[in-house]
Amino acid sequence: MKFAMQGAQDQGEFFTPPSLVQTIVNVIEPDHGIVFDPASGSGGMFVQSSHFIERQGKDTSHNVTFYGQEKTLTTIRLARMNLAVHGLEGDIREANTFYQDVHPIWGKCDFVMANPPFNVDMVDAEKVKGDRRLPFGLPGISKGNGKKKQGSGAKSKVTVSNGNYLWISYFHS
Repeated sequence: MKFAMQGAQDQGEFFTPPSLVQTIVNVIEPDHGIVFDPASGSGGMFVQSSHFIERQGKDTSHNVTFYGQEKTLTTIRLARMNLAVHGLEGDIREANTFYQDVHPIWGKCDFVMANPPFNVDMVDAEKVKGDRRLPFGLPGISKGNGKKKQGSGAKSKVTVSNGNYLWISYFHS
């Protein structure tokens, strides 16, 4: 846990304490089908889901299939190791969920759970506009990020004002 916390504190990445992961799993109760974590980090949601299933006297490998996305390759390696240590398998791929949907499971998930980076305000609105995972459209957008240099002539980027709405839409879809 200390190792994960040291390396995951920048750019919207953080380590979710096991107690919070366990709470999320106990509320959602992922006991069958496709389980997806669009911000899978070190794979804790999958491990805790397996523990939940095992407490019910069931075999994880016969009841669920794990899918995940994570934007950092080092963290993906940690997640894959975490799954292997616990005797689990899952398809965790490198992707920034704000901009990519790399698994062919859209609309097919039985459970979606994550502890995503909240309050992200620098998502490029042009890159997510028209995404099928946004059935309710784009949330509020803002122009400029306050980082434009004086006299540079660069266009201000149009960004999503709050990424939380995006996460809710992604979970829904």
